Amino acid sequence: MPGPWQRVTDPAAVKLFMEASMMVTLEHLMLGEHSASHLARLLHAPLNAVHHRLRRLVAAGLAYESRVEARRGRPIRHYRATSDAYLVPYDATPLTSVEDLVGLHETGFARRFLHAVVEAGRSLVVNERDIGLRVFRDGDAVSVDITPRAGEFTLDEFLAPDSPVLLLNWGELRLTREDAKAMQRELHALHARYAARHGPERYLFRLGLTRDRPDDAG
Repeated sequence: MPGPWQRVTDPAAVKLFMEASMMVTLEHLMLGEHSASHLARLLHAPLNAVHHRLRRLVAAGLAYESRVEARRGRPIRHYRATSDAYLVPYDATPLTSVEDLVGLHETGFARRFLHAVVEAGRSLVVNERDIGLRVFRDGDAVSVDITPRAGEFTLDEFLAPDSPVLLLNWGELRLTREDAKAMQRELHALHARYAARHGPERYLFRLGLTRDRPDDAG
């Protein structure tokens, strides 16, 4: 666990944690020192936009100018985050529910994840007019998925060695609490095992498991 934690309560600083573009910039600065031009390349963002983000982060006390590299003409300024660990208390945010806090960056990640899913599945598409929504009975449940082509298609096809690395499973499970806890521990251990590896390619993943609360869903 990192520490010590930099507690963030100033409204101007808290606001930056509510913005996906500012968060991804801060994350890079937490992992290392960067110049504005280097950040712009990493983020695929315009240089003037990155300069604006850096000014806001510095003004909010979340980043600082770590060194200045002398050169002919304008010197190159490098930046780092002020901490390896930040804590933004819920009561310091403008959010109106804890659900909003939990899902704060869900939208941005979901958009990124779904874009990657579509790109990964394109190799299985024969005719784009065959892409469609499937709703079908599957035993005692109803399944919903997206098919890349007409006719029979199963997600098991993604497991073939030459198929894209893509796994999409969501829905409802009928378990005892003991089975649910066992699944939780197995998923946690599985993630920890692969998170310890440092391969050359980046993969997005989503893991989630919780008891359904249909009475609270409205």
